[in-house]
Amino acid sequence: MTKVRHAIESVCLSIDDDEATQSFSDWDMLFRALSLASRQTIKSPNPYADCFPGDHYRLLSGLMLELRPQVIVDIGTHFGTGTRVFLDYAPGAQVHTFDITPWDKLDATYLTHKDFVEHGGFLTQYIADLSDPNVFESFEEILDSADFIMCDGPKDGRFENKFYTLLSTLNFSEKPRWLFLDDIRFMTEIANWRAVKNPKIDLTSFGHYSGSGLVNISEGFEFDY
Repeated sequence: MTKVRHAIESVCLSIDDDEATQSFSDWDMLFRALSLASRQTIKSPNPYADCFPGDHYRLLSGLMLELRPQVIVDIGTHFGTGTRVFLDYAPGAQVHTFDITPWDKLDATYLTHKDFVEHGGFLTQYIADLSDPNVFESFEEILDSADFIMCDGPKDGRFENKFYTLLSTLNFSEKPRWLFLDDIRFMTEIANWRAVKNPKIDLTSFGHYSGSGLVNISEGFEFDY
């Protein structure tokens, strides 16, 4: 076999019988976003930030330029590569990023102090586990305010399922709103992706090789696990 940098175990499922995938209809928006993504160059110390396809950062840049969200929820700050894309490609948007580790306690970060609201920027980090019902409840207002939610959690077979279940109970106000899910082809995430009942599209060929999924949750989020 040709040498590859990294491989994951996964499976292939039919999609002709997945009504949520078949109901996706936002093709014009998506094609414009993909075209925009193809023309971007993401300058970052992260060696995978500018991969297109291969990782989701340029895909996210195109979506930001097309959708122009004003409020973004970013779940899984980690080194801040995705957060950096939101700040750079959705200028002026309020970005709320969540993790269980403070951004400046990691060995590397692509964020700076000036990015944060307290220093005049547009970013706020919350040290919180959104799979905890009590914690989730305290952030319902922020989640409802979001135009774009990115979930790049631990894929530990626990967090995503619990978070999606809680998200499905939230009585969202109706407005254009999108949910972007990372690593949907991980073995721990395949059933979760299938359980999403909103109009959705697998964008792995344009994003992260481990799976990139986009979901229209403008009328709320339906998750039937």
